Amino acid sequence: MARISRNGEKYQENFTLREYRTWKAAEAAADKWVKKMKKQLPAATPRKNRMTKRNSSGVVGVWAFLDDSKSNTYCRWYARWPGCPNRGGVSFSADMLGDDEAFACAYLARVNETTDRDWIFKKLNSFKKTKKYQNVLKLKSVDFV
Repeated sequence: MARISRNGEKYQENFTLREYRTWKAAEAAADKWVKKMKKQLPAATPRKNRMTKRNSSGVVGVWAFLDDSKSNTYCRWYARWPGCPNRGGVSFSADMLGDDEAFACAYLARVNETTDRDWIFKKLNSFKKTKKYQNVLKLKSVDFV
């Protein structure tokens, strides 16, 4: 069997031993089919910055984490991107900064692909004065209230 998907559409073809007699012949036919399909279909969408159905924050690479396993509840917004130097990403406490500001910091970290907290906090102060800040907050699909 050979499969290829483009823009959420899946294409598949079976190459059976009954039809091709050997695995080698079936694999060759499958390779030929894939090459032919790649020419006919649009180019694959890059994975970077692609919104998926698993995204729950409204911004690619930003997610909320709620830890209520201890006596206190901790709310954090995280940002991560391909090649992020911190394996777990960079996080911002909604308890310390407030939900909107923590989300905005995660957004700034992700968009600028930086873990430099000093730069992010400095940028946040000027960012909060813009109309884009309000638009970014509208993207947020989860609230810690």
